[in-house]
Amino acid sequence: MTIQNDVRVLARRAIGASALLCTVAGAQSLGDVRPSPEPLVLKQQGSFFVGGRQMFSNAAGWDLIGLLGQFSSGDVTVDQMYVQFQIPQQHRRHVPIVFVHGCCLSSKTWETTPDGRMGWYEYFTRRGFPTYLGEQSGRARSGFNGTIYNDVKKGLQPLTAQPPVLLGTAQFAWSVFRFGPSFGAVWPDEQFPMDHVGQLYKQVIPDMILTEVPSLTAEFVNPLTNNPTVANMAALARDLNGAILVGHSQSSVFPTQAVLKGLPGIRGIIQLETGCFANLTPDEVATMTKVPMLVVVGDHFAAPQPTPDCVTEMTEINAAGGDMSFIALPSAGLHGNSHMFMQDRNNLRVADVIIKWIDEHVADAAEQNDE
Repeated sequence: MTIQNDVRVLARRAIGASALLCTVAGAQSLGDVRPSPEPLVLKQQGSFFVGGRQMFSNAAGWDLIGLLGQFSSGDVTVDQMYVQFQIPQQHRRHVPIVFVHGCCLSSKTWETTPDGRMGWYEYFTRRGFPTYLGEQSGRARSGFNGTIYNDVKKGLQPLTAQPPVLLGTAQFAWSVFRFGPSFGAVWPDEQFPMDHVGQLYKQVIPDMILTEVPSLTAEFVNPLTNNPTVANMAALARDLNGAILVGHSQSSVFPTQAVLKGLPGIRGIIQLETGCFANLTPDEVATMTKVPMLVVVGDHFAAPQPTPDCVTEMTEINAAGGDMSFIALPSAGLHGNSHMFMQDRNNLRVADVIIKWIDEHVADAAEQNDE
């Protein structure tokens, strides 16, 4: 299968957008304006679902056979995870890589950037990785468990049982994604394509999973979690006969939590924008020594060094014989990166840093098969 875009149009868009950003942001490099790539040749692409469970609901849907407009009972599938993938025709020896997005977003995070440049979904495929995007359970194409809302509407549960819906605002994104010191003010070296920030705001969608079960809000500091995405990511790694799991922001902790659950198939962990634990037990530390792990953060943190949680976790794991690395992008010569560095103007250079770590720390597919 061959997918060929009009590379001349894409090149003009990329160069024009980057040149404009340089004017707006000051003396900046052109970021990842690279020669137009060759056609992307794929062995296979597609999508499927992982995980899920059936639950019985007395307010599952409309009873179209009986009285129109009345609720009916039945089995509903929930907690599944939608996955899309691309396998290059000429792929590397590395095991597949799985990307999962963060709060209030979807797999769009990894696709074409807001200003029309190549995203990591395409780039990692071009670099020879079988590349998979998982949509968090309860989000976007994975769907959310809506039974509680119907239960409340039908009077089966009180209004107080209905969880709120987390809606990410522009102000929230500006602060958390570190676009500038205050809303509307941009860092002088900011790498996010700020003249297309409106495209990012369009990617923000209602977040149900953080509010559906109150205990899930503690998942950021607790190695244990019932978030179904964790088990689904591990199930995908198992079904692929091994995979590198990548989490970002909210999901940055998920790969570690999957390993701590003792789930097989996880060949490497990449946590983007923190996700460290400082309260691992000795048994949990021993478990984490079995999988190479990388933590990557961008720029404009209060301090450019690892957080205390990361220092503690990394010290304990490496002292026990593990392989945990921490990279702050400024230390790699990349400055001005936002929380969304997979969409920043130098996003492909950031990807190269990650790929270099994979080459040096994660066994390739042939080596994995020999184990």
